[in-house]
Amino acid sequence: MVRAFSLPPSTSPFLAFLLLYLLPRPLLFSPLSHVPLSWTSPHDPCYHPDGRPRHCLSEFINAAYGVPVNASRSVRGVEFDGNVTTLTDLHNPHNLTCWQAEGGQDSGDWVLTVPLGRRFEITYISLQFCYHGEPSDPISISIFKSMDYRHSWRPMQHYSNDCFGDFGLPSQTVARTRHQETEPLCSDPRPLQRQRGGTVLAFSALDGRPSSPDFDYSPTLQDWVTATDIRVVFHRASESADTFTSPPPLVLSDLQVGGRCKCNGHASKCRRDDAGRAVCVCEHHTAGPDCDVCEDFYFDRPWHRATPTHPNPCVACECNGHSNKCRFSMEVFQQSGRRSGGVCLKCRHHTAGRHCQYCHNGYTRDQSKPLHHRKACQPCQCHPLGAVGRWCNHTSGQCLCRQGVTGLRCNRCARGYKQGTSPLRPCVRKSIQTLSECVSHCQPSQVKVRMNLDTYCRKDYGWLLHLISFGMERSGPWWQFSISVQVVFRTGSPTHIRRGPQSLWVPDRDLACGCPALHVGRTFLLIGANEGERGWAPDERRLVADRSTLALQWREHWSPKLRGFRGQDKRGRCKKPHCVVMYVIRRLESIIIEDEYFIQVFFFFLKAVHKSKQKVGQFNIM
Repeated sequence: MVRAFSLPPSTSPFLAFLLLYLLPRPLLFSPLSHVPLSWTSPHDPCYHPDGRPRHCLSEFINAAYGVPVNASRSVRGVEFDGNVTTLTDLHNPHNLTCWQAEGGQDSGDWVLTVPLGRRFEITYISLQFCYHGEPSDPISISIFKSMDYRHSWRPMQHYSNDCFGDFGLPSQTVARTRHQETEPLCSDPRPLQRQRGGTVLAFSALDGRPSSPDFDYSPTLQDWVTATDIRVVFHRASESADTFTSPPPLVLSDLQVGGRCKCNGHASKCRRDDAGRAVCVCEHHTAGPDCDVCEDFYFDRPWHRATPTHPNPCVACECNGHSNKCRFSMEVFQQSGRRSGGVCLKCRHHTAGRHCQYCHNGYTRDQSKPLHHRKACQPCQCHPLGAVGRWCNHTSGQCLCRQGVTGLRCNRCARGYKQGTSPLRPCVRKSIQTLSECVSHCQPSQVKVRMNLDTYCRKDYGWLLHLISFGMERSGPWWQFSISVQVVFRTGSPTHIRRGPQSLWVPDRDLACGCPALHVGRTFLLIGANEGERGWAPDERRLVADRSTLALQWREHWSPKLRGFRGQDKRGRCKKPHCVVMYVIRRLESIIIEDEYFIQVFFFFLKAVHKSKQKVGQFNIM
């Protein structure tokens, strides 16, 4: 069984080349293989033996093996190209295959370009010359990389015996600060390393970089070693060089680019697909050519590169088996304390919600089946006459019942009610008053009043509310309605009325006669008078509607008109004659009436007050 060979990122060039020449050739110089490697552990290297994910690395290979090198030279504006294969073939020190540059080195720059075909994390780049002496004197070489398939180039290293004169850089082999570790350095490579078959110029991408021990946690260094193409430029000899001494020709036997497929710690293998492109065999539910995205449906957390301490696998969305599609929401992720951000899409089986954990309107949970069961939601079974609509509580299945109707399905009359004859009121009270009694009991008259600013400003109308009724419950001689106040158009009573959910109390006798005509599940404009049976209320601070209160079915076109009246009222457009009348009455009551003239004035104001009370009644907003 063969152990997978790998070099740590900070391996020195000398040790790297020692291993290159001592280890078996097929293991190091083979291209991306179609045959799986054998490992000493029977388990996948990307997982612990107990199945937990862990950080893993793809095979360390010579990324330039078998890749034709593009050799070009610019002479007087003409470009000479050629694909050289002798530089990247199987290297044999006993049978060297050398490539020699045509012409003298002093007449132009030779450029060798190696297309790697995908993103690699480069560990080293080496050049082996076919002779044991120095390749040229003076020497001037630059190494460039591209991260976007030759659209742009970035220098990685310069070699020269005159760094400042050739490249304007000081001669140094180590980056002094972390800010400098991703900048190209320049140094004199001599003396070159000697290997079997010639001399070697070796460049290590991480040697001399302060953050190299923390490579797995340094995105800056990870970008620094990433490349899709490598370019080596042999600069022509300096003009100051001795022109009488002809430099030796440029003769190379081998060019190697050692590194790993950039799989971001989520793959241990890198293979070529049917189209010949190298792709990572992604694990941890990652996808993409570099394992740089999450697999479909594994969007519960954002993608991250794996590290030795945190493998950062992609996590599946929790949809309770009712959906196979989801998306990631950063807002949801932040609100959950950075634990979960998946939002399920297209929930099936009549489910809804972020995790498909609720039932659609018109459906309720079947508690006898688990949540992931395809029939966990069943249709509401509300009675067509006793229920308001066909929807029910998605958890308990309780339908919204009409007045006097009870039961989970709203299929029976409540206590104190009996079967009625009208489909609109299937249950009526047993001790309901006669029609004549109700007519005399209810205060609002049948006079239709046009709603205008004068009517709105009447102090007889203590408050105007736009509200929604959700439910009702009996409490002794009172009925408690659960309402939600949408808009407070006016409030003139001592009661503090605010928007939002609250309770509305109605006397049982008033509601039995239909004044006010409130129904559950509907939206009303509620108009209350200042006078009323508030002394009967369970709590003086509670909102009470009695026989003097009007409940009109809400219409949307009322809203702008009432808002306009409210604005004019706030600007002081409402007159207050009734207040003046009450003031005069109080003054008259405090004096002894002896003069006939004062008696006449007193009765005049009493008559005016009586007429203002007679005008309280139902009205339509035109």
